[in-house]
Amino acid sequence: MLQNAPLSTFGPETEAPSPSASGPRRWFGSLRLRLLAIGLMPLIVTFPLVLAALVVLGGQRVHSILQFNLRSQLGSALNYLDQRRNERGAQLGRLVRTPRVQALLDPGVGPDERQRVLAELAEQNDLDYLLIVLDDGRVLGAASPVDATARLADDPVLRQARIGLTTAAFARLPPSTLATLGQALPDAARVPRASAGDGPDTPIQDGLLIHAAAHFPLGVDTPDAMLVGGSLLNRNTTLIGHMRELIFPIGTLPDDTEGITLLAIEGRTVAISQQRQNGGRTLGMPVPPEAARTLLGGDPQWLGRQTLGDAEYMTGYQRLVDGRGQTIGAVAVAFPYAPYQRTIHLLLWSVGGVLAMTTLLVSASNVATARQLVGRLGHIVGTMAQVRRGARGARVERSGHHDELEHLAQHFNRLLDTIEAQDAAQRSAQKTIADEASRRRALFEHERDGVVIVNHDGSVFEANPAAAVMLGHTPERLLQLSIADWEAQFSLVELRKIIETLGPVGTTFESVLRRGDGSTFPAEVSLSRAEWGGRTFVVALLRDISERKAAQQQWARFQDNLARVVDQRTRELNERTEELNTIFAISPDGVVSFDRRGRVVSANAAFTRLTGLTGLTGPALQGMDEASLSDQLAALCVQPESFPGLAAMRQTLADDDAASIQGHSPRRWQIDLTGPGQHVLEISLRVSESDHVSQVLYLRDITHESEIDRMKSEFLSTAAHELRTPMASIYGFTELMLARPFSEEKRRDLLETIARQATRMSTIIDELLDLARIEARRGKDFVLEAVELQDVIRLVAGDYQPPQGRDAPLIEVGAAPITLHADRSKLQQALLNILSNAYKYSPGGGPVRIACALDPTGRRASVSVSDQGLGMTREQCDRVFERFYRADTSGHIPGTGLGMSIVKEIVDIHGGQVEVRSAPGEGTTVTLVLPVHARPREASAVAQDLAALPA
Repeated sequence: MLQNAPLSTFGPETEAPSPSASGPRRWFGSLRLRLLAIGLMPLIVTFPLVLAALVVLGGQRVHSILQFNLRSQLGSALNYLDQRRNERGAQLGRLVRTPRVQALLDPGVGPDERQRVLAELAEQNDLDYLLIVLDDGRVLGAASPVDATARLADDPVLRQARIGLTTAAFARLPPSTLATLGQALPDAARVPRASAGDGPDTPIQDGLLIHAAAHFPLGVDTPDAMLVGGSLLNRNTTLIGHMRELIFPIGTLPDDTEGITLLAIEGRTVAISQQRQNGGRTLGMPVPPEAARTLLGGDPQWLGRQTLGDAEYMTGYQRLVDGRGQTIGAVAVAFPYAPYQRTIHLLLWSVGGVLAMTTLLVSASNVATARQLVGRLGHIVGTMAQVRRGARGARVERSGHHDELEHLAQHFNRLLDTIEAQDAAQRSAQKTIADEASRRRALFEHERDGVVIVNHDGSVFEANPAAAVMLGHTPERLLQLSIADWEAQFSLVELRKIIETLGPVGTTFESVLRRGDGSTFPAEVSLSRAEWGGRTFVVALLRDISERKAAQQQWARFQDNLARVVDQRTRELNERTEELNTIFAISPDGVVSFDRRGRVVSANAAFTRLTGLTGLTGPALQGMDEASLSDQLAALCVQPESFPGLAAMRQTLADDDAASIQGHSPRRWQIDLTGPGQHVLEISLRVSESDHVSQVLYLRDITHESEIDRMKSEFLSTAAHELRTPMASIYGFTELMLARPFSEEKRRDLLETIARQATRMSTIIDELLDLARIEARRGKDFVLEAVELQDVIRLVAGDYQPPQGRDAPLIEVGAAPITLHADRSKLQQALLNILSNAYKYSPGGGPVRIACALDPTGRRASVSVSDQGLGMTREQCDRVFERFYRADTSGHIPGTGLGMSIVKEIVDIHGGQVEVRSAPGEGTTVTLVLPVHARPREASAVAQDLAALPA
């Protein structure tokens, strides 16, 4: 071993070891030990540390990768559920606009027919429930039987649907609410708890659903209603299985393992994907308690390990929220952990073995190199010993190697040569140093900043006059102090620590110094280490920074005030911008803004919807100049010249401002659009003085208002025309009687004509008032009671006086009484109008028949009035219910044209229908189809029939 070799082995020294040689031997022994330690360090230190780091950091990294993969799969599961939720909303939005669904709001549609249609639609669209709900929550119809008095509780989905927004959201509903959606839903949602010994065995009865609703288009004769539908997620193996196939396709997990997807509420699973090997996973299994606490505590996710059956899984839970933002359940994904754990162990053993062999080879190489280094260093040490004994000419011999030690030996030789040259130069330099010391002393005395030289223990060695004045002491007194006597910010221990760690570059810091009178002031302190005469000193440069601190404090206060003002203004601008963006996005009216160059900056979705410019959205519309947009809008108009263009509109506004028109409303233009619906838009332009917005174009849909104005004008024109005819006769014959005398017979004939025309005008006015009253009150003044249909028919036929020479109507009614739930007087009025028309429009004679019958279901009755008169064409039948419309154009048959309109309003309010069958020359048959009042039976059945009647 190297430590047992004699000293002569490492150098040219051949004398016997002297007592002074014990030092080199100890040095060699220590050197050997250190080099051996360095050689073995890769094996005994580096290898364990690297292996431990690999185990810990590698395991953490693999775990992080698995968690990242789990988060990605959990996001895919949530995206899949959100997609299914959005599909349900879009599905109901499409259904509610179909004619077949809208026809279910017709009062003439029976409950059974409504249930049949809804059931077909629910099955076709894969919906677990489908209902028509009135605005007050009452169920008008459902795909499956529900309680006749069912009323849906208010929830965010229904509230959004009431205002016209098609909405879909996740919902968690109790059994009582599920029963209002469908009687079979509570049993379908029931999930028994898996036995785990951690709570009661009561089953999970709440349902987790995708709940959607859409509002029916508003109509004149239809009730305000919504279409409600959705899917039950409890035990929904189809949905949860499809989710698993999307997230864990077969073959994507190692060792042919399978992933799991599940849904949970109340800390239990209510839906779980089916596996080739079940492994003990059943519905009702508990969710890990820490996962339940995390999700209920407000965190959106929980990731961890969970034992399912006899295997451990990496599991992630993501909370599900309803329309109110409340946690109602969770969706989870999981995959087996064992295959990844085996891969980690195999990788660690492989890397560890390779690392062990490498470190062993490196250690052996280092030990061999260390033995060689020790021998060559011995020669250098021997040379140093000779120089120490006075042999200044001794030098290290060349070894023949070309490495660092050889360079070190040659540098050592050159160092010895340099020392000899420096001995001569040192003596001449001493005189120069003395001169330089005198010069530096003068600079020290006249330095404006305080300079204090302190010993290593902190006591003052020397100080210049400026330091004595600054600290409020005399120079003599200052020499008796230490640095701790004037330092007010740092303690003595802290000062010593700063001095001990002081490097050659020094340090500068700010502190607080104490004067001799006890007052303090801020100062900048620069400390540097200096050595001369074999001693170490600390040079402290002190500078009073009171004025600089005051300026900094004032500047800091100014910056704080400025930052607060800027933050406040920025927050206000952001809030205002967010408010305007929200209004801009949800506004039903179209808005387009332009920059200072006249190009489009932004346009909301309502602009595209109103104009139908579906191709001009996003980047295609942004940047378009106002001339191009004007051409696009003009091309949509029925009359392109009706839209003047944005430039002309802006000029018109400028002319109005120049004319100083006081109190005038902003100028507006109206255009009629081509295409389906023939929409009418009102357009206005607002010029802005903003630096970024030059003008704003505003569009509003006034189609409904225009149609109302047209219908009102048409009605007033028709009513005025109908009233003008008898009024002209009354006025003319009255003027004629006042202008000239007539015989009594002629005078009586004129008065009878006036009386007939006055009666006709009174009839028109009465029928108009009846029609207006029926429409306004919508049946509120109807007195509904049990009415026997045969009695009403006999009463109407008996009270009616047929024209002279005509027979009374023939009555054909069955023996069994037919009871209706109706207003007796209104039903008589409707039958009387039909019977009167039958006689008036059959002037050639022929029998008039009244018949009634009950349909095979026993739920509806019909009353038919037939004549053998003039008859009508198909076009005339289609218009028979229009106000003031008369099939007779000759003017010989009296009438106002309002009778059949009144009949239709009365029958509609009763929940019935009016059917007209006619052919020219073959007569006409008018049939009233009305719902039948139930015969006395059990109270619940009667209540159900009454609830099914339209409001």
